[in-house]
Amino acid sequence: MSEPGDEKKLVPFPFSRSGLSRTREAPRNLGLTEMSAKAERSGRGAKGHWCSNCKGIWYSYFLECECPVCGRRG
Repeated sequence: MSEPGDEKKLVPFPFSRSGLSRTREAPRNLGLTEMSAKAERSGRGAKGHWCSNCKGIWYSYFLECECPVCGRRG
């Protein structure tokens, strides 16, 4: 059983790749890539990709590898 105040004793996982474990902010929605937006504006079924530079998720229907916001290749 947990005791009162145990939640203050939690240690964050030190090897998180996203960096979100160190922040309380939700990941940003970076939207669709330009090519994917031309194919389908709704974004339904697009695959999400993490951009560690922007701390957000961008979406694509294709095999793109460039963040639509910063241009970083992941």
